[in-house]
Amino acid sequence: MTHRPKIVFIGGIESGKSTTILSLWEDNIIDYRAGDGIHSFRVSEMLVGRENVEFDVIELPRINYTSTKWIEKPGIASTLESADVIVYVITCDEVSISSRKQYIDTVFSSLKLKQDVVIIIALGQADWVLTPNVARSFEVSKSKQVGLPAVASIIKKTNLIYSEFASFSDYDATFSVDSVIPYSNVLNWNIDELKYQIWNGIVLSMNNLVFDEGLPTLVLSGKTGCGKTSTINLLWDKDLATNKAVSCTKFPAVMRIQDVYNGVTVSFNLVDLPGIAESMAANAVYQKFYRKFIAKASVLVCLSQADRRAYKQDQLFYSSLIKGGILQPSQNIILGINQADLLFKSAEHLNGIDLNTIADDDRIITEKTMDYYDCVFREVFADFPRVTQDSVVIYSVLQNWHMDKLKDKIYKLL
Repeated sequence: MTHRPKIVFIGGIESGKSTTILSLWEDNIIDYRAGDGIHSFRVSEMLVGRENVEFDVIELPRINYTSTKWIEKPGIASTLESADVIVYVITCDEVSISSRKQYIDTVFSSLKLKQDVVIIIALGQADWVLTPNVARSFEVSKSKQVGLPAVASIIKKTNLIYSEFASFSDYDATFSVDSVIPYSNVLNWNIDELKYQIWNGIVLSMNNLVFDEGLPTLVLSGKTGCGKTSTINLLWDKDLATNKAVSCTKFPAVMRIQDVYNGVTVSFNLVDLPGIAESMAANAVYQKFYRKFIAKASVLVCLSQADRRAYKQDQLFYSSLIKGGILQPSQNIILGINQADLLFKSAEHLNGIDLNTIADDDRIITEKTMDYYDCVFREVFADFPRVTQDSVVIYSVLQNWHMDKLKDKIYKLL
């Protein structure tokens, strides 16, 4: 049976749980059930850069903060213990934050939550934080831009809520200030950010289910557009979304591969990471993905594209991983260069040439290989004895050229 991640909404009276669920998924609900005050929605949604995913969204009966009996109601404890994502909805005008935190702590401490549960605080009714003038102008604004005074107030409120609930990290190791999402259903503001954080929890759940700690792990990293996903699609017959113009991998894609190499069955985890140096905001979001999976890599393919000349961001990225102890000399590194056909672009050949017409020792290919190692990565991986010029593999997904050499090197290192 296919695993469907479970997102559970909890909150008190008039917190806006039902309205929020409809704001997020009204057009994607494919089934609905209710019983014992529990509302269950089955949702089918396309996650950006991933695939169509089905998951369950469950709204639990409202919390009565004056009674300890809430957790004893039928189905509540078991639902929370099976949750992959818990969304705790409170309102921006809430004044009893400390007592709310104490109550939820009592509830969580009485349960055996999943080890990798993701907890999100949905800070609803953010329009209450806006000054009356800003609220009125914002409500009629087509651009839906929040004024600076409102932004300052919302940031202040968000930080206050996080400081109160920071101990949620005891249950969710990923819990941070980014786990507190202010939003407004009325103004349709920041709903997408709340959805993104929930998606993150869904993907984490799916990845944890697939990832096998007992298997070697292959990780592909590199800038957006260098061809990580298309490389995976061709080598292992996948159909992941690709687009040269934009990043299609917004979350890590973790797959379990079983293949035959030289007559022997090979099994391993395969991880396609979001692009590095996509933007400052994206880097901050992706950082936890990089740290989680690159540290586990038996083989890391540091991928770039052949027609690039600027590699400073790549150098800084891998240097920071080494400095932080995430990337170790014991790990195997492949320096991959995709789109080799672009090295031969000219006025006569705007899309390059047929690579099958060149010799194995072609001067342009050889010079690119030497330059990629000597001028870009020799210094970065100076303390990695296994990283040499032989670690460079240049290929072309478009022309299916040297893909066998890349696969051969990967399997030998795994």
